[in-house]
Amino acid sequence: MDVEYLLRATRSARTSLDLDAPVDRGDIRECLRIGLQAANGSNQQSWRWLVIFDPALREKIAALYRQAYLRRVGGQLVANLLPADTPGRRLMSSTEWLVENMAKVPTLVIPCYEPYLPRIEGDESFYRATLYGSIFPAVWNFQLALHTRGYGTCVTTLHLHHENTVRELLGIPASYVQGCLLPIGRLRHGTRFQPASRRPLSEVVALDRWDGPAL
Repeated sequence: MDVEYLLRATRSARTSLDLDAPVDRGDIRECLRIGLQAANGSNQQSWRWLVIFDPALREKIAALYRQAYLRRVGGQLVANLLPADTPGRRLMSSTEWLVENMAKVPTLVIPCYEPYLPRIEGDESFYRATLYGSIFPAVWNFQLALHTRGYGTCVTTLHLHHENTVRELLGIPASYVQGCLLPIGRLRHGTRFQPASRRPLSEVVALDRWDGPAL
């Protein structure tokens, strides 16, 4: 796969996932090998990745995910309440498809990371940046590797509303932070993503100062 296409067209995959196609554990293993080549803080590699195939565990995590989503949107699915054929309707329909089908997605992956620096009063921004800067480069590498092998996924975080419940369910030690939840499946036959529409650099990039000129 062309590198520039890969970088520009690796999209969040939800409705394009084939829920009936098997996921090869060897593929997941190789994609993780690639993902874990990513840079991380002081090269500590203080991560542990949970790959969840067990249907009963996926069902329980999916139920927590659904509870969290409904709590955030007021207790009911909302996609069908939005005007038809609008970007908002399409986005919410995709989001809610995953809410309703999370348990059927063949593989869930939760990357966890153990902070390796001591906390210092007033260092919250530094602490968060170091922590998540040590896990998300590997997450993105993993997603790119999956795309080259015909798999799709997306970064989700709603399960963190029930972080402690998931921690107990999966036996995650209290010292580890869960970075996100990645639902993984093969892409439906014929799926080909295109580069997304993005705001021009002139609107989002400035030279030297926040109010500086465009690049």
